[in-house]
Amino acid sequence: MSKVKKDGQGKLFRSNFLELFTKTNPVIHVITYGGAMVLFTWLARSNTEQRVLYFLLGVIGWTLTEYIMHRYLFHIKPGKFQYLIHGVHHEYPRDKERLMMPPLPGILLLGIFTLIWFLLFREQTFAYMTGFVGGYIGYTFIHFIIHAWKPIPGIKFLWTHHHKHHNPAYEDKAFGVSSPLWDIVFGTLPSKSGKQDEAV
Repeated sequence: MSKVKKDGQGKLFRSNFLELFTKTNPVIHVITYGGAMVLFTWLARSNTEQRVLYFLLGVIGWTLTEYIMHRYLFHIKPGKFQYLIHGVHHEYPRDKERLMMPPLPGILLLGIFTLIWFLLFREQTFAYMTGFVGGYIGYTFIHFIIHAWKPIPGIKFLWTHHHKHHNPAYEDKAFGVSSPLWDIVFGTLPSKSGKQDEAV
């Protein structure tokens, strides 16, 4: 794991043009994924009760997906690919332009997930995806706020939980960002003791 840097920004490509596609900001994020939620809501052909049910299932489905991707994809063996998709964030955790998924890879992943869920939910897929994308938007803003703001009273545990993940002593713990639920379920919840990583 690279040494944590409190300031600066990692460079992923030699080309400045390609670098543009590795960054984003909250406004672009809301336009991209808020637009996706509007589209999925429009495409959903469910009654109100079904929409609410599948929306809630989608939110829960996102939290599990978030945990699985963070644990098993983002933290694969360190190398160029791992650095590209997540290692750069651990090296520069305060880089606000890389706290959210850029639109291009995000839309590609969204398409893949839509196809996967269609195999399970068929005509309810779009109702499910409203919750899945809603959960994703919630996760990304929680992640952004944790790294960009000081802890907020009442939900400070989210800062403590995620900052432990950025501590090398706990890099195999605390994979949940929007919720510690799956860390509890899968036994990756860090102990309450231990020094928090001041660099994040």
